[in-house]
Amino acid sequence: MKKTVVCIFFFFFGCAGCSFADKEYTKKNQKVDQYQLAMEYNNLGAKYVNKDMLDVAIVQFQKALTVNPDFAEAHNNLGVAYCRTGKFDEAMSEFMLAIKINPDYSKAHDNLGFVYRKKNMFEEAIEEHHKALRINPHDMEAKKNIALAKEEKTKYNKALAYQDIHTDRSQQFTIGYHQYTRGFIDEAIESFKDALKNNPEDMVSSYYLGNSYRMKGMTDDAINIYKTISQKDPSNVIVQLQLGEAYKEKGLFDNAVSIYEDLVKTNPDTTRILYKLGEVYREKEILNKAILMYNKAIASNPNFSEAYNKLGVVSLQEGFYDDAISAWKKLLVLSPHSAKTHYNLGLAYAGNNMIGEAIEEFRKTIETDPDNKNARYNLAYAYEAKGMMDEAFLEYKNAIDLNKREQGRRKTETVNKRNELEEIIVTSDEHK
Repeated sequence: MKKTVVCIFFFFFGCAGCSFADKEYTKKNQKVDQYQLAMEYNNLGAKYVNKDMLDVAIVQFQKALTVNPDFAEAHNNLGVAYCRTGKFDEAMSEFMLAIKINPDYSKAHDNLGFVYRKKNMFEEAIEEHHKALRINPHDMEAKKNIALAKEEKTKYNKALAYQDIHTDRSQQFTIGYHQYTRGFIDEAIESFKDALKNNPEDMVSSYYLGNSYRMKGMTDDAINIYKTISQKDPSNVIVQLQLGEAYKEKGLFDNAVSIYEDLVKTNPDTTRILYKLGEVYREKEILNKAILMYNKAIASNPNFSEAYNKLGVVSLQEGFYDDAISAWKKLLVLSPHSAKTHYNLGLAYAGNNMIGEAIEEFRKTIETDPDNKNARYNLAYAYEAKGMMDEAFLEYKNAIDLNKREQGRRKTETVNKRNELEEIIVTSDEHK
């Protein structure tokens, strides 16, 4: 009898031990399964976003967060989907949650800045874009967004000041302006039209109506409005700049040249006008005049990076390698981490037969952008020209491997997307 009791005791103890181990194993498996399930919902949501099926995408991101509430990327992606449906308050909450989970999530900071801009909270927007850039100093998108936020803040403050001066400004204009700044262009057009019905001489409403038409691709309508405003107020430089841009968009380069040349006569030191005239000359392939205008724009504003870049491009196109080198070296002082500028400078050095300098620039390009196969090919050519055959062989191999991987990725995406397990992160790039 005693033996029986002992046997029974050990039997139950052993079973209890097995059961406990099974529970631990099951918990681990459940966590893995939950993570994978949340990832699959997130990836599916991203695909729906790319197909512009936003309502379905939102449901998928919400499912991902039901499974894994601490999934920062899913919060960010849900915020992006909300942004694209105009639900900025909901988007703000999601971006804040993503940042709470991962304070170093640079893209979530950048996206939160975008929402703040839509709500006219420009100081907060600038701070969030700065945070994104501090976390990722190579994020040129965040850098551009800082400039955009500052520009939008200036425009907004000017509009408020204008409304203070013109207290009779119609409610329709105010509504239209807020719709315009938030990207609701169809609604803004109707509001500005209503404002003009009440006051046909309201040139501010006319101006924003013209801008709205341009954003909708209704360039002829925009041109007619800009021309009407210019006839009433020939000194309005801003409207004439917009008219020149509209002509350029229509391919009417002679009309654009005429507008900008007249503006240069009365505003000879205005950087933006000089640059825009250079752009139109470049479109017309009058490259010597384009170079002259870019140089004048730089003389007007030595920190104007766009002009340095275009000057380098046109100079290289014309075979003026020394001028191209000079332009891009100056641009690197303003943007020392720009892989594109290092690459362009490498091309100019190579064209000028300065192979050692070209090698150095192509190396710097690859340091910042390791997947730049063109930089690797050009680095291989440069190594070969210097007789460094082992280095050339290695870079050719790296470039070929990159090309194969890129083709493989495309093939995989085309043939079978169902087995994707990689994390897809959607950003609000299209809203800038």
